Amino acid sequence: MFPLKDAEMGAFTFFASALPHDVCGSNGLPLTPNSIKILGRFQILKTITHPRLCQYVDISRGKHERLVVVAEHCEQSLEDLLRERKPVRQCTKQVNKIQALALNVCRVGLGTE
Repeated sequence: MFPLKDAEMGAFTFFASALPHDVCGSNGLPLTPNSIKILGRFQILKTITHPRLCQYVDISRGKHERLVVVAEHCEQSLEDLLRERKPVRQCTKQVNKIQALALNVCRVGLGTE
């Protein structure tokens, strides 16, 4: 993990979509809860590091499909830096990769996969 410099730690919480009770898969076994699927896929996001991106630190699963994510947090957004006309390097490849991974993680939580 890169040093925090002017970043701080932040936490946010969200709920994965719950599965209906008493539902089994085609093999007769109970379905894996969406929060467990997200927890597993989140491990990939923790491995992505870049000096210009905030890093995910950890995720925790609570009751009722609640997930708490801990990540670096910067006071200034990219929009703020652009408004101040400070030079910002473009790293579209890394950002696009992270967005794709994040969307895959979220898709499981929304029940679309």
